[in-house]
Amino acid sequence: MDKFKTIKELVANKSYTEAFELLKQALHKDDDFIVQHKAALVWKNFPKQHLDLKKIKVSVLSSSTTSHLLPVLDVWLAKNGLNAQLWESEFDTFDQMIIDSKSDLYKFNPEIVFILINYRDIDQDVENRIAHFQGLWDLLQQRLDCFVIQSNVDVPLTRIMGNYEAVLSSSNQNLLRKFNSRLGEAVKTGVTVFDLEYIAGMFGKKQWFDNRYWYHSKHAFNLEAIGLVAFYLSRLIAGVKGLSKKCLVLDLDNTLWGGVIGDDGINGIILANGAVGEAFVDFQKYIRGLKERGIILTICSKNEELNAKEPFLKHPEMILKLDDIAVFNANWNNKADNICSIAETLNIGLDSMVFIDDNPAERELVRSILPQVTVVDMPEDPADYIRALDEQALFETIAFSDEDRIRNDFYRDNSKRQALQKQFTDLNEYLKSLEMSSVVGDFDEVNLGRIAQLINKSNQFNLTTNRYTEVQIKSMMNDPAYSTRFFRLKDRLGDNGLISAVILKDFGQGVLGIDTWVMSCRVLSRGMEEFIFNEIISLAKTKQYKSIQGQYIPTKKNGLVADLLKNLGFVLERNENGVTWWHCEVSNVELKKVHIKKENYS
Repeated sequence: MDKFKTIKELVANKSYTEAFELLKQALHKDDDFIVQHKAALVWKNFPKQHLDLKKIKVSVLSSSTTSHLLPVLDVWLAKNGLNAQLWESEFDTFDQMIIDSKSDLYKFNPEIVFILINYRDIDQDVENRIAHFQGLWDLLQQRLDCFVIQSNVDVPLTRIMGNYEAVLSSSNQNLLRKFNSRLGEAVKTGVTVFDLEYIAGMFGKKQWFDNRYWYHSKHAFNLEAIGLVAFYLSRLIAGVKGLSKKCLVLDLDNTLWGGVIGDDGINGIILANGAVGEAFVDFQKYIRGLKERGIILTICSKNEELNAKEPFLKHPEMILKLDDIAVFNANWNNKADNICSIAETLNIGLDSMVFIDDNPAERELVRSILPQVTVVDMPEDPADYIRALDEQALFETIAFSDEDRIRNDFYRDNSKRQALQKQFTDLNEYLKSLEMSSVVGDFDEVNLGRIAQLINKSNQFNLTTNRYTEVQIKSMMNDPAYSTRFFRLKDRLGDNGLISAVILKDFGQGVLGIDTWVMSCRVLSRGMEEFIFNEIISLAKTKQYKSIQGQYIPTKKNGLVADLLKNLGFVLERNENGVTWWHCEVSNVELKKVHIKKENYS
């Protein structure tokens, strides 16, 4: 039976979740345009209100025709957890739409603006074109609280000078490459690049550049590539909204090395020697690269723990070491249970995890029991492992900081803290033993990227789930109606980094409101909640506020903080359909006792 017909029947029977899951499974980035179009039609008529999707408004501005792209992008955004409202400009009018402050673009008021260009938009004066786009970004961000995604350009195959184009700096190909390079250098806070040139190469440039589409309908690329473009753009937009994955769960035998360590022993596993062994080494290098850019690495293996750890400790060709692994689960429990245990240890959601295993049966078990976990279908040949994972674009990011480089260390050190806690019977004694200190400071440019990342990715410890772009946060930093604080935490076992951000707003009449309070779950139950509360009270007293108001807006993920304000001594004002308002009088508050020393930021 036609899979899309089945989806329609499920919708007719009001089996909305099942229908949506089947739609997501039916959609692949490499499907031809007809399949992409059918999926888009099904999604257009889907009762979206029955699904738990985040709403988002996206504008697409292009020098080419995008009418076929938008419906496909819509369904791909849904697959990434977003219920999108899309608006597109008329063909080749993006300059006018951005410059005219009264245009329909500004009436639509998008959260994200995507500017799609192609090689035909670039002339000989590369620096002038870069400056032009920078000016457009500035206008957008002055008039909208939006994030800008700017495409680079595809480099065509035609070469007037043949191979000499690679030598001649003024050749068309080198000018376009220079533009792409300079565009990446020119991005600023609130702007990122969509790598159209990469996608053109992946699709195959001989097929990508089908000029019949341009001459007949001003489509900049082959319609058969629309699924690929929509897939990668939806992943990037999901990354902007904090929906990228952050944890990789790895099997061991025949995944990180060839063979079975329990049977073959350390000298019998396949690693480095021969074609297959080299493939496993390169896969480990790729995995380590993910760790170095901030992805948490964990192990989930059916093995005796001592056997499983032996290659990490003794095999000379192992790229990954035990210090690279935040949580190491090797036992004979089923892998779904072990993944749940890893998530609990790390205090992260299952929907932020990616599972890698060579065994199809294990993958299907996890997929069926834990549908929130992303399971990558791995090929039989380890030579294709890197491509299988990389092509999924699961770890998109719009910023990269020094803190990202050592995130895995934060979680590994947390495991040590949990082990230490088991040695104590008194929580206060355990907290004292950590010798904790917290650096407190106002939001600033140095920490802006991490603060925005924390606000947009925190789901569990998040009172209101307000999401703000870097541009919006920067605006608050310069607005006297707002007060902001970030918090770092370190102890004798290591530095946890920047773990909390608070945005406070003047509500008038002596009331200070808690607009946003987010915190990394890896530091729960160490007194930081009380420490931050004390800081809020201190700020309120300094600025002579009479009371503080907070709000809790429940979601499927933030039940953790349902009683936070109550436990801190706030009084309930009202409850409307689960949304609660709380307040406390500043003069009546007693500061909480904590085992955390304050350090001022300098």
